[in-house]
Amino acid sequence: MPRDVLICDPSEKALRETDNGLAQIDFIADLVNARGATELRESHALELHALAIQGIYPCGGKYRSATMEVRIQGSEHVVPEQWRVPSLVRDMVEWNNAEQQTKPPLERAAWVLWRFNWIHPFAGGNGRTARALSYLIVCMGNRATLPGVPSMPRLIYENRDGYVAALKAADAEERSGDVALGEMTTFLKDMLTRQLANAIDGLARTPS
Repeated sequence: MPRDVLICDPSEKALRETDNGLAQIDFIADLVNARGATELRESHALELHALAIQGIYPCGGKYRSATMEVRIQGSEHVVPEQWRVPSLVRDMVEWNNAEQQTKPPLERAAWVLWRFNWIHPFAGGNGRTARALSYLIVCMGNRATLPGVPSMPRLIYENRDGYVAALKAADAEERSGDVALGEMTTFLKDMLTRQLANAIDGLARTPS
């Protein structure tokens, strides 16, 4: 996204991104713990995006338009045309819900994480939204949010090399016509294991 649409001081951007990440986790907790949501909705993606860029960029929850030139840095993937975005996102959501009885949450979360990045539906904030959306799927599958900090979305961000490698592997599979996503699923399992291990470590510490 062009820097000229930044609506906060550049020095505040990193802090706002951190705060927005926490707001996304609170939204997921409300959806899953309080409201008992078990199926993904397009509105969830839009709200998670709005939270990801609130106070940073002005287009929260709005799909990219024809006037926005969007590219994925460091990737050979060419994003689909903007007019296809809404239907592609809806197809992604429908796929996740239809596969609930046949595919485990981590496998679906891996596919949605890759697919959302592949669609790249927004001008900015796609990665943060994709990571939160994949975590939402995991929590829905568990019927509750999971303990431990940092949470899975943050751990994915902090392990960028593994994340990018898994995305590129999935892109290569997609070009060959077979998206198995084994590498991405394994990567997410590792991130979730770290989150839960941090929770266990916290329970084993003597209170100060």
